[in-house]
Amino acid sequence: MRYANRSEDLKQRADIHIIGVVQGVGFRPFVYGLAKELNLVGYVLNLGNAGVQLVVEGRRGDIEGLIAEVKSRAPAVSRIDGINVEWSDATGEFNEFRIERSVDVRKETSGLDMPPDIAMCEDCVADLLRSGSRWHLYPFTSCSICGPRFSTITSLPYDRPNTTMTDFPLCNTCNTEYNNPTDRRYYAQTIACPECGPIYRLLDPLGRLVEDSEPIATAAKLVENGKIGAFQGISGTHLVTMTSKPTAIQELRERKRRLRRPFAIMVRDLETLRNQFLVSSQEIDLLTSWRRPIVLVKKRKGSKESDKDSSRITREIPAESLELISPGLDTVGVMLPYSGLHHLLFHYMDEPGLVMTSANPTGLPMYVNPEVIISELKGIADLFLVHNRRIEQRADDSVIKLLLNGPIFIRRARGYVPEPIIVNGLSREAKLIAVGPEERATGAVLSRGKVYQTQHIGDTNRAENIDFLWDALSHLMNILAVTRLDAVACDLHPEFLSSEFARNLAAERKVPVLPVQHHHAHLAALLADSGLPADTTIACITIDGFGYALGGESWGGDVLVGNAVEATRAGGLKRQAYSGGDLSATYSARALLGILGDSFDVSEISHLIGKAQIAPGVVATGSNLSMLSEMRQRRVNVLYSTSAGRFLDAVSAALGLCFENSYDGECPMQLEAVARETGLRINKEHSLEKSVVLDSTEAIREILRLRRQGVPTEEVAYAAQWYLGESLATIACMVSMERGIGSVGVSGGVAVNRIVTQAISTTVEKEGLKLLVHRNVPPGDGGISVGQIVVSASNLNQ
Repeated sequence: MRYANRSEDLKQRADIHIIGVVQGVGFRPFVYGLAKELNLVGYVLNLGNAGVQLVVEGRRGDIEGLIAEVKSRAPAVSRIDGINVEWSDATGEFNEFRIERSVDVRKETSGLDMPPDIAMCEDCVADLLRSGSRWHLYPFTSCSICGPRFSTITSLPYDRPNTTMTDFPLCNTCNTEYNNPTDRRYYAQTIACPECGPIYRLLDPLGRLVEDSEPIATAAKLVENGKIGAFQGISGTHLVTMTSKPTAIQELRERKRRLRRPFAIMVRDLETLRNQFLVSSQEIDLLTSWRRPIVLVKKRKGSKESDKDSSRITREIPAESLELISPGLDTVGVMLPYSGLHHLLFHYMDEPGLVMTSANPTGLPMYVNPEVIISELKGIADLFLVHNRRIEQRADDSVIKLLLNGPIFIRRARGYVPEPIIVNGLSREAKLIAVGPEERATGAVLSRGKVYQTQHIGDTNRAENIDFLWDALSHLMNILAVTRLDAVACDLHPEFLSSEFARNLAAERKVPVLPVQHHHAHLAALLADSGLPADTTIACITIDGFGYALGGESWGGDVLVGNAVEATRAGGLKRQAYSGGDLSATYSARALLGILGDSFDVSEISHLIGKAQIAPGVVATGSNLSMLSEMRQRRVNVLYSTSAGRFLDAVSAALGLCFENSYDGECPMQLEAVARETGLRINKEHSLEKSVVLDSTEAIREILRLRRQGVPTEEVAYAAQWYLGESLATIACMVSMERGIGSVGVSGGVAVNRIVTQAISTTVEKEGLKLLVHRNVPPGDGGISVGQIVVSASNLNQ
């Protein structure tokens, strides 16, 4: 490789500084290879958390060629945010090109971003499964472009002593490969082999060591016989059982006390995936990417005929198992193997897929310490497969759904964290942290004008999760060298445990605490996700279950107009009174009765639900009409809310589909699953009061009428969800055109509903406005921390 130059014999020196995701991704070996190809001399090294430095001497044209190749051919996992070059005359001090020892430069203003965990590459899988390979059947096999990163890094620069692999000194053979420029494990920090690396141990149900030379093979056979295993992996621990045995899945549900919440499954390979599920090319691209997320895909009713006789498909996942895995839903969360352990499990087993769910009690962080795994999961797991490599940062599997021709996050964690969100217009000097909302929380750190989200934390209404949140935030602050804070952001709700934590932390650091209204944070997160400046004004449809607003009101189905500095409510769903407070979020019949109670008395409501043949379901959930009506009249324990989530709950109850949310969003998810498009629509005109208020009572009455008339449930389900999206979009478009706003956005937990968002998209595009949707930040509460940062930083600038 040679690059032409006007002065072929003129040698120069270039001091090159590269920032971005350039450590832990095979970047230095890549640069080394380029320099050798171009006959350049000098060195490359990691600069602590400040990126990568190259000092190169040679012909200027060749150096410029190296820079061009770096930009165009950098490793797939890397990301280059900037390259700064300073030219000078060559000194002649180098006679070769080397990878130098890293320098620990710690800068709060550095340009380095830490890489996420990376799925095992095809070359390492081949090493793992090839007889005679040094890494044959060794689960911790990795190289310079794959393996754990975020979950093992303790500090920067990214070198072995700054990872949890420091506990495993390299053997002579691994050390030779590590220092061999022609080896793909050259300067790969997480490499190991059976002689020097981590190992797995198998333990029985009581936590006693099972002496076994092949613990993974034995564990696989036990699971294949119907047992439930607790298997420690790269960044967490899964409870694992077979998909081909419905009894094993039911047993896992009972032991974990997870009656209906969907499980995820890991399928053997693409052939199995295509045979069992309806998958698009986009979904396959996501599933096979180095990030390896869980992707929600459609269940296939029966196998593909063309695959019936395939000798490679030895067993199918029974329909009964699929129903147990995701009860009442038409989708399943699936993923492909991403670690050595996963590939070995399928190597030893004749299974099409494995149920894999996080190894933790509902509401608590996933267990990652072997001793804790064993002590806390006794009685749930029949066997334990644990290893001796420390997990520095736990991370759940990321979950993605395809919506409006693109990915949307249900949960952002492994494979994506800690990649930053770059926000237009935020100060590069400001240092903030945000603690998120109470449910499905993440935290976030603002540094260098970028927002770094933590992994998924969960519900922060328990002390254990607050501890997890602070551990994750502290880790990011350490990596980013953030030593001071300008403020701490939290939710506006004063009684959230996370809000109390924020107040205490702010007092300790002697900085202000900045409460941010929940739906304003949704709007601001969407601005950041869309790459728009924080001062851009948009109309944003914010649809979810609950968000505390000024004056103690509850929002959840609203059109906000504003930017990151301020936002006001311009319209949305009519405020309804829900007796029993938060119980209306659990029992959908209470949501239904709350909406009907606005216009009907007890006898009229009783008549309506009787005619709709849903009275048994209402009674079964303890929804006593007279009691709830009296509570409403006396205003005792009544929640007033504009919630879109409660509207969808009410529709689900009105159609007799689901009367209890055993997990968040169950009734709306079942409503979405059963829906079928036939062109049926609910007239929105008569329920739009003064053009900007949507009367949900009128809509529910119409839905009950359609049910009484015998219109198929699936048709009414689709029409009801379309009505919600179309009506709110109509309000947003009208407000936008009145105020000269060009963009309408949608955010909030309900923004992952396929039918609602399609209705919004169709309506907005018909009016000639631009639709903004989330792609990099979760639209649900997992994205709130980003919005809290953007709102707080924008107001600090005022």
